[in-house]
Amino acid sequence: MTTTRRRPTTAVPINGPEIRRVRMARGIEVADLASRIQVSRAYLTKLELGHSPRASVSVHAALVRVLQPESHDAFRADRTPAETH
Repeated sequence: MTTTRRRPTTAVPINGPEIRRVRMARGIEVADLASRIQVSRAYLTKLELGHSPRASVSVHAALVRVLQPESHDAFRADRTPAETH
């Protein structure tokens, strides 16, 4: 009998509207942010619109590095409401 090993999840749930809100507040265009975090414009748009609800840990880290939100986990969709303030 063979067993299938699962790889650990290396993706985090993303709060796309929050990414968009912070990006726009910083005055950064979609194409510019996509270039700075080294993803395609289409992929970043999908994240912001919620069509891609998860992103790799490295993409999340790049978003935090470039957009500099108040909290390092600001763009995670799995935060509890108490953690948002």
